[in-house]
This record gives sequence, structure tokens and C-alpha cells, in this order.
Amino acid sequence: MQDILKEYGPALITVVAILALIALVTFLIGKDGGSVVGKAFSNLITDFFSKATGAVSSGQSTTTPASPQGIIMLMGGL
Repeated sequence: MQDILKEYGPALITVVAILALIALVTFLIGKDGGSVVGKAFSNLITDFFSKATGAVSSGQSTTTPASPQGIIMLMGGL
């Protein structure tokens, strides 16, 4: 028994830790999004996509400051 634990102990600890994390996430979020955290996460994703869709459909610029066009735009154009 000691040999088995010595050889497979770290793997067993890893499996137990992963199962515990899955159980914790399932408990917090719930299986159907009916928990408080699940509803908040669902609302966050829904709001994000609706705002992103609205920004794209209204023609707002999608350039980012990290892109060369965005940097030029921040500098006032050239």
C-alpha cells in the first residue's frame, strides 16, 4: 500500500484537487445558471455582446490605441 501511495500519490492528489474545483464551480455557478453567480455571469456576457453588437452596427470605430491607426488617431492624425 505504501508503494502505491508513493508512486501514485501526486497523481491522486491532482485528481482530487481537480474534482474539488469542479464541484466548487458547479456549486457556485449551478448547473443551469440559476444561482446568483450564474445569473450575474449570464447577464455580464449578454450585456457585453449586446453593447458590442450595438457599437459595430452604429459604425463606431473598432480601431484600438495599440494599432498604428489608433495611435495616429490619438495623435490627431497625420
